[in-house]
Amino acid sequence: MIILANDFVHLNVHTEYSLLNNYNPMEKLIDKAKELNFKAMAITDYNNMYGVIDFYMRCKKNSIKPIIGCEITLSYPNNEFYNVILLAKNNQGYKNLCKLVSNLYIVENRNREFITFDELEKFSKNLILIVGSKRSFIRKCLYSADMLSAKNEMLNFKSMFNKEDLFLELNFHFEENDELMINKYLEFANEIDVNTVVTNDVHYLENTDFNLFKIARCISKGILLSELKEDVFVGAEYYLKSEEEMLKIFSSLQDSIYNTKMIAERCNVEFDFSTYHLPEYKIPDGFSTKEDYLYSIIVEGMKKRYENITDEIKKRVDYEFSVINKMGFTDYFLIVWDFVNFAKKNKIPVGPGRGSGANSIIAYCLEITDIDPIEYELIFERFLNPERISMPDFDIDFCNERREEVIDYVIQKYGKNHVSQIVTFGTMKPRAGVRDIGRVLGYKLSLVDKVAKLIPNNLDVTFESALRDSVELKRLYDEDVDIKKLINTSEKFEKFHRHISIHAAGIVITKEELTEYIPLSKSGENIVTQFNMTELEKLGLLKMDFLGLRTLTVIDDTIKLVKKNYNVDIDIEKISLKDKNVLNLFRTADTIGVFQFESVGMRLFLKDLKADNFDELVAANSLFRPGPMNQIPTYIKNKKNPRGIRYLDRRLEKYLKSTYGIIVYQEQVMQIARELAGYTWGQADNLRKAIGKKNMDIMERNRQTFIYGMDNLDGSVKIKGCIRNGVDEKLAKNIFDLIVEFGNYAFNKSHSACYSLNAYRTAYLKYYYPLEYMICLLNSVINYEKQFFTYFQEVKRMGIKILLPSVNSSFYKISTEKKCMLIGFSQIKGFNRLLAKDIIEERKNGAFKSFKEFLERLKESKNMNLMSVENLIKAGGFDEIEKDRIEILNSCETLFTQIVSKSKNELSGQLSLIGSDFMQEKFVKSEKFSKDDILEFEKEILGFYISSHPLDDYKEYIKSKNYMKLDDLKVLDKGIYKIITYVNSVKTRRNKKNKMLKTVNVEDFSSSIELLDVKDLNIYKGNIYEISVKVSVNSFGNTNFTIIDANEIDEIYSKKLYIKLDSLDDESKRKLGEFSLKYKGINPVIIYISSTNKTLKLENRFDLKNERLIVDLENNFGKDCFRIN
Repeated sequence: MIILANDFVHLNVHTEYSLLNNYNPMEKLIDKAKELNFKAMAITDYNNMYGVIDFYMRCKKNSIKPIIGCEITLSYPNNEFYNVILLAKNNQGYKNLCKLVSNLYIVENRNREFITFDELEKFSKNLILIVGSKRSFIRKCLYSADMLSAKNEMLNFKSMFNKEDLFLELNFHFEENDELMINKYLEFANEIDVNTVVTNDVHYLENTDFNLFKIARCISKGILLSELKEDVFVGAEYYLKSEEEMLKIFSSLQDSIYNTKMIAERCNVEFDFSTYHLPEYKIPDGFSTKEDYLYSIIVEGMKKRYENITDEIKKRVDYEFSVINKMGFTDYFLIVWDFVNFAKKNKIPVGPGRGSGANSIIAYCLEITDIDPIEYELIFERFLNPERISMPDFDIDFCNERREEVIDYVIQKYGKNHVSQIVTFGTMKPRAGVRDIGRVLGYKLSLVDKVAKLIPNNLDVTFESALRDSVELKRLYDEDVDIKKLINTSEKFEKFHRHISIHAAGIVITKEELTEYIPLSKSGENIVTQFNMTELEKLGLLKMDFLGLRTLTVIDDTIKLVKKNYNVDIDIEKISLKDKNVLNLFRTADTIGVFQFESVGMRLFLKDLKADNFDELVAANSLFRPGPMNQIPTYIKNKKNPRGIRYLDRRLEKYLKSTYGIIVYQEQVMQIARELAGYTWGQADNLRKAIGKKNMDIMERNRQTFIYGMDNLDGSVKIKGCIRNGVDEKLAKNIFDLIVEFGNYAFNKSHSACYSLNAYRTAYLKYYYPLEYMICLLNSVINYEKQFFTYFQEVKRMGIKILLPSVNSSFYKISTEKKCMLIGFSQIKGFNRLLAKDIIEERKNGAFKSFKEFLERLKESKNMNLMSVENLIKAGGFDEIEKDRIEILNSCETLFTQIVSKSKNELSGQLSLIGSDFMQEKFVKSEKFSKDDILEFEKEILGFYISSHPLDDYKEYIKSKNYMKLDDLKVLDKGIYKIITYVNSVKTRRNKKNKMLKTVNVEDFSSSIELLDVKDLNIYKGNIYEISVKVSVNSFGNTNFTIIDANEIDEIYSKKLYIKLDSLDDESKRKLGEFSLKYKGINPVIIYISSTNKTLKLENRFDLKNERLIVDLENNFGKDCFRIN
């Protein structure tokens, strides 16, 4: 036989989807195969098919025939496991392979991944079996001369597979015994009449990548490179060898080489990316078609949504309905309506919509969304474009705590074999990669940590950008050989697939069983698909996002609490969007705790904007994002002076008037294209999508079409274009430039409208039911310290009275008590949920009357310990039943030992050495806690101040001097600002250059922040300071806050101004009144009247730090008439 070019095909190739068991990045692998002129290649990852679609698409793109396979583990007697290779001959073979690979994971009661011989036989049709690798039972038998076992093995396989589908695999990697084993294999194959085929068991790209392959395996095993034992892979020969190399190695085995090509020709899996496989919705009796049933639901919903059903509404419904049916998405809408309807019937909160789904009036009538697309001029084709066939996409928000109920309903309705969660892949990012590689290479942890921390912690960071942006990292890279090696090696693994996890919201629902379309796997205890979300969509499968939104939980909890407290039913879906009180919350930027409108930057925007209506809130939500944010000044300027707006063409006004002359929404781009250039809605949506991709070639073609139009091949007009529509050529070019400039950042109006509706609903509850709303908001962030602090400060600002925890009234979470906010047990440090449950349960038997009684009644609780009780005392939990907190705290340990520990000892059969006569009847007397002690306890045990704040005495002074709030300081780019803050802590640590670094954590009424003290100033924990802070931004975009100067407030505050007057006449009073307004501060003013020998203290205080005050005092009262002590 004469072997020709392209007669060899690699049939045993492992990609990066074998997850750290090789070094074959997919993109580089396909590029290398193309470079070597391979016309076909197989994918045979270990026990998975994660990479099949990625491999298939890349191969097709590069004119390489993809062969779909897997190296799979078989179970043998005596708890032994060996591998075989399976290749799919056709689409039915692919389905069988999916079932076998899925069985590795989804069959219960298996402690590792394997399939049985029975399973292999059941699904062997249309598969090719290759056996004999170094990981096979056959090799073990032939190596040990166990011919009987080898023959039995092959006879078993021959009973399952036809001769042309069964092959013995020949490898040669220039290792000891390779030549011997090849001869044994050939003799054996001849004896039992089985075909042979050559492979190279590919695990890395080049022979020089052998070390990278070993590093990957070490990461997987969690060991050092020096600890890796040579097992199966001895030398550097397991790389993607060229055809020339393989022909040279196996020059005497031309039949075995040719068999690779023959197998490749017989393997013809073709994925169909153009057909949808939607589940079928079963309609109830009485309806002849699904279309009839859907339309009946739409009509009922239309009557519910609209009091007056106009021709415009009917026309829009009928148009959408015809498009939905024509495109084959009737089942899709019924499926979504069904589970949303289930949620609403079961009082599971559902969001008003998200994404482009709210562009559909049918979705509105089905109550999938709550935004009327006619009222808000939302375009259906933005959601479902009949000129670009693609699956519609409803992303549904559910209450965070009850989302799983909806998923369970879908599983029950369509069957557990038809519903699965979706896989995502964790890839190696620069920071984590440096740590992984550094650990394997045995570098010192300090060096690895130093390098990792110099890499920006951004989502899109690469080694290239890190070295470009970090001067220090680049310097170390150039100067330190070890660091250079660490970074260069780590860069080889950038974006390398490392592990799998579960998509946070994605669910796939299939018509037939899942394994008819895709393989399944496991992440933890959860069944997941082996293909990611994008790949599932390409295969035409129904992917849904069931998102959990905390805001919906907060709204629902608030409504329930309002009902409990006031017996008021709130229908949040029917509140007026024109409520002046609610809109005023936005106008005054009183939006801390309001969904998506609470950041400092957004609140500054709202203050300038002064929104007059809900539409302006929608625009604000769209504008306050990177990119469109640059248009905010123009938007505000035009709002204040609408007469100054100039439109390039008068026809633009009707689409841009609502957003004051600028393009804010993607829908506006579509409207302009339709009005000026004669696009259909579908064509306009294609233009909108093209603008978003920012591809210059595509944009130039669209530019030409927009300006000059486009004709069909028969000469008829396809798109009219601006010029043929009466627009001047130069003007048309300017308009296209305008929509490209703004369209790049334009936002989906429907999404913004839906999320602004969520915001408005939270603002409504905050205004009308502030106590209930803020309680539910705080409970929703109970485990998020920073957010909790922000909302808690807002509660105090709002004047809501806060009660300390109470052993007789508190629940685990924050609750209401006599129109006040009652802190729950969850906020107490070291207090667990089970102890709270025990207290609440015991409380049903009557309120606790004393501390001792509390211990007696809870003494058998397994969840109570001394620390939890002491912390409950410090938090004020017994204040209402015991007069003195310090007395019970000082007696706590003794009483706890006597009552609780004694009880537990008796229960466990231990003898107590403390007799009952030793029980003390009185608490240990002590001095009472000071106000500062109580504040310190609150901060230590609860994490925040309740009864007061250390800055309370300076509140008016801070306000009068316009000191910068910490909350505002965080959003500033640069400058020097003055703040007054309380110091929570002062810490010293070493920085990346091994220099000591002093950081000061401070807080005010708005927030807390960490400042850098490079001057090592005398700043101490527990004191209040006026601090000058320099705000700067480093090359990574991180904001630094550096202390320039700090003065203890008490030093300023303790000084007094003494003024000597002959008499307190009208002129003196006038002057003092002017001074009070002009120099308002924190320093007391004492007036001495010499004529009567009396002194009096002014109610108003002056600012003695103001240098101008001294000059004015001299000019008005004389140099010798005042002094400062």
